[in-house]
Amino acid sequence: MKEEMSSVDIRYIVRELQWLIGSRVDKVYHDGDEIRIKLRTKEGRADLILQAGKRFHLTTYVKEAPKRPSSFTMLLRKHMSGGFVDAIEQHGFDRIVKVRVGDYTLIGELFRRGNVILVDSENRIIAALRYEEYRDRAIKPKAAYKFPPARENPLEVTRERFIKLMREEEDLELVRALARKLNMGGMYAEEISIRAGFEKTTPVRELSDDDLLRVYDAMMGTFNDEARPNIVFKDGNMHDVVPIELRIYDGLERRYFKTFSEALDEYFGRITLEKARIEQTKKLEARKRALLMTLRKQEEMLRGFEEGARANQEIGDLIYANYAFIERLLEEFRKATERLGWDGFKRRMEEGRKAGNKVALMVKGMDPAEKAVTLELEGKRVKLYLERSVGENAALYYEKAKKFRHKHEGALKAYEDTKRKLEEVERLIEDETGKELNVRRIERKKRKWFEKFRWFVSSEGFLVLAGKDAGTNEILVKKHMADGDLYCHADVYGAPHVVIKDGQKAGEKTILEACQFAVSMSRAWSRGVYSGDAYWARPEQVTKQTPSGEYLGKGAFMVYGKRNWLHGLPLKLAVGVVNYEGEDFVVCAPVEAMKAHTNRYVVIRPGSLRKSELVKRIKRILEGWGYKVREEDLMAVLPPGNGDIAEVVG
Repeated sequence: MKEEMSSVDIRYIVRELQWLIGSRVDKVYHDGDEIRIKLRTKEGRADLILQAGKRFHLTTYVKEAPKRPSSFTMLLRKHMSGGFVDAIEQHGFDRIVKVRVGDYTLIGELFRRGNVILVDSENRIIAALRYEEYRDRAIKPKAAYKFPPARENPLEVTRERFIKLMREEEDLELVRALARKLNMGGMYAEEISIRAGFEKTTPVRELSDDDLLRVYDAMMGTFNDEARPNIVFKDGNMHDVVPIELRIYDGLERRYFKTFSEALDEYFGRITLEKARIEQTKKLEARKRALLMTLRKQEEMLRGFEEGARANQEIGDLIYANYAFIERLLEEFRKATERLGWDGFKRRMEEGRKAGNKVALMVKGMDPAEKAVTLELEGKRVKLYLERSVGENAALYYEKAKKFRHKHEGALKAYEDTKRKLEEVERLIEDETGKELNVRRIERKKRKWFEKFRWFVSSEGFLVLAGKDAGTNEILVKKHMADGDLYCHADVYGAPHVVIKDGQKAGEKTILEACQFAVSMSRAWSRGVYSGDAYWARPEQVTKQTPSGEYLGKGAFMVYGKRNWLHGLPLKLAVGVVNYEGEDFVVCAPVEAMKAHTNRYVVIRPGSLRKSELVKRIKRILEGWGYKVREEDLMAVLPPGNGDIAEVVG
């Protein structure tokens, strides 16, 4: 199974991605060996992934960004963010790509372990994924970047040069000679052999110059073939992803794509998900082993506490069962130690044992410091304190038994908790094992015009738009509000302008939803209030004209005439995935509007949960329903400030 791109793949993807030239670098992310460049293109957002030693293409499989950006990330952002892509190139026919942004170039080495290096306009290294030194070059700060030793470029080799190279080692098989001499993998060497009409194992010495020229023409035809991106399947599993139709895969199942980026993204994206799932399963298995070990230790502790409680309870009972006998012994031992001292008492017991005295034979130990004697009574060792009564001695053991029982209760709760955790981990392992890799992704090639605003579709089917900031507020009212629309605004300073397209045809439900949206998307949400007031008016009432001497800033408008107020509107919204104009969008809207377009949504309200954490929780819920949603897309549609999940429907 293919795990990295070939020189041919890079040639085709670089040629395909030329449309990205002129795109603006929004942000750069770094995770392990992967660099992701978030671009703003004429078609909307695009994410360009560069993985050292592996791949280079546009992607829709966007990982969650690390919480703390690495120093490499910060350097890339410093020099690239806000710049424009001026060039995307392949170095020769090598597995090296170059993305030039202004005065800086990001170089991706896709061979072997790989590397990603940022250089300045003088080709000096600013930063790298890994700093390394080789025999002929060094990757270190401020050093001049050098490409690896040049290899033969099959696209530039002449016919004469081709024949000369092939004749240098005539004992080689054709496929080996092509791969070794002309910087191509064995797969393409085999493809060229087939297209030229020769067995790949044919020794070069058996081929005439005319035969070799046929191979040369087949090589040029292969590397300049019409793009037909496809994933090749073998035995139902992905086997390879290629930019052109290859004869070596005749008879195998293929899935075709519009672009090579889409094919590469699907292929490597699924591999990434599968590896992540395997890694997650490994982590869960390790967690399971740790829990099983904890469970065994807890079981041993429980048995120890049970035995301790039982043994001490039995000794306490034993003392009471022999009350009179023990009381007499305590009295005799007390007098003996007072008269003879502990040394004398010890000698007396030793003499008694030699004489076969039953009481002396029962004594198994003495503790002068604690004034205690240990007896063996009915097969059990009982420590008795001479200065305590029989009842007090028994109570000591009962108290120990009680403490063991308390410890047992606590250990039992911990044991049950560990069992629950183990069951949860086993369930997660089962879920990971059975999980399909067909997570739906919300992906669009071109942004719709209304996506620059906050928006939703009302329960009656009307498009409702709201500004995100002063700039979009200005654009919404001046460019997109028409005579037949309705204007809504919340009674909160800085609240967004809201427009109902064709709103004069809308009913009360749509107007109510739009006004509720205006309140919920205002600062009232971040203040944590639960209701607010808003009004609606006609477009002709909204203007930039002000009373004499007054000035309105960007995004601000005056509203003259009657305002139609709606009071006590609840600050409550729903988040879900809605299909509109044939595409899926993640949308935040009033609950009734959301309910009209989907039966699965998450209801939110102002609360204490940080917005970033709220986004993560909603994302997990949506992914559980099969939607692949980016955190930044959720962040963009949610109201400003913290919140809580009030209800999950679906």
